[in-house]
Amino acid sequence: MIERYRESVEQDPNDVDGWINLGDAYYNSNEFDEAIRSYKTAIEINPYFAEVWNNLGLAYSMKGDYNNAIKCYERAIELEPEDSIVYFNLGFAYEDKNDLEKALACYEKALEYDPSYTDAWNNMALIYCDLKDYDKAIYCYKKAININPDDPTLHSNLAAIYLAENEIEKAIEYYKKATELDPKNPEIWCDLGNLFYDRGNFDEAIKYYTIATKQDPYFVEAWNNIGLALANMGKYEESIKYYQKGLKIDPNDIILHENMGFSYQNLEKYDLAMKCYEKCLEINPNSVNSLKRIGYIYCEIKNDYKNAIKIYKRVIKINPMDYDSIEILIYCHEKLGLFDEAQKYENLLK
Repeated sequence: MIERYRESVEQDPNDVDGWINLGDAYYNSNEFDEAIRSYKTAIEINPYFAEVWNNLGLAYSMKGDYNNAIKCYERAIELEPEDSIVYFNLGFAYEDKNDLEKALACYEKALEYDPSYTDAWNNMALIYCDLKDYDKAIYCYKKAININPDDPTLHSNLAAIYLAENEIEKAIEYYKKATELDPKNPEIWCDLGNLFYDRGNFDEAIKYYTIATKQDPYFVEAWNNIGLALANMGKYEESIKYYQKGLKIDPNDIILHENMGFSYQNLEKYDLAMKCYEKCLEINPNSVNSLKRIGYIYCEIKNDYKNAIKIYKRVIKINPMDYDSIEILIYCHEKLGLFDEAQKYENLLK
C-alpha cells in the first residue's frame, strides 16, 4: 500500500490526496516520522484542510510530542470550529501532558458538538477518578452507558468506581453486567475475582479467577491469584500447583517464584523456599523482599547468623534506611558475640 501511494505522489507531486493517503499508510504502519513528512507536504499544497492538521497532530501525539500535536489540533479547530473529534484529540494531548483542567475543557467542548461521544464521557470519568471526584465520574459513566449500554468497558470502569467508593453490591452488579456483555474477557473476570479476594471471600474469588483462565489459559495473573487465594485459605500445597502453572507460561515471573517460596516456607520446606527466593534474585538481584525472606530463614529457622548477616548487609546496601534489617544485623552480631560490630549498626539507628 505504501509503495503504491509513494509511486502516485512521485508521478504527481501536487496530489494532496496522494500525500494524505501516503501519510495515513505510514501512520497505520507506525512509521510516524514518515507520516509527519507526508502530512506536512499535503499541508504545503493545501494548508486549509482541517483533517490533515488533525492527522498530523495524531502523528506527533504518537511520538510523544504533545506540544506540536496541540498546535496542530488548534489549527484544525480554527479551520473546523465544531469538530468534536479534534476537540477530543486535543483533550487527549492535554491529558497526556497531565494538564487535566484543559483536558476536561476540551472533552466538554467535544460533547457540546456531539453529546453522544462516549469516548469523551469515558475520558472525563477517568480524569474525575484520578481527581477522586467519584460522583462526577459516576455521572459521566452513566451518561456514556445510556448512550452505549452494550459497551462492557464502561460497565467495568463504573464497577471499579463503585468499588473505590465501597459500594460493593453496585460494583458486583456492574462487573457482572460487563461479563454478560463480554464473557470471553478474562480481565473483567479477574477484576471480579479481585473484588471478592480483597474481602476475604476466597472461594468466590477462585471461581472467577478460574473462569478467567478458561478464557485465557496464558493469563499468568489469574493463575497467580488462584494460588494466593488458596494460600490465604491455608491450602499451601494446592497453591504451589497453580504457581507452577503460571511459571510454565512465564518462567521468569518473580512474583510467582516469591509466592511459591512463601507457600513452601509455610509448609516448613525451607530449602525449597530458599530455592524459590534465590531464583527471584537471579531475575532481580536487588529484590529486597526475596533477600529478607532468605535472611529470615537463615536467622530464625537455621540459626545461621553468619549467612544471615551476609544477606542483610545486601539489603541495607540497597536500602540504607531499612531499619528492621539493621536491627536484625545487630541481633545476629550479638548472637555471634561480635559486640563491636553490633555497636556499629546500633550507631546507624541514632
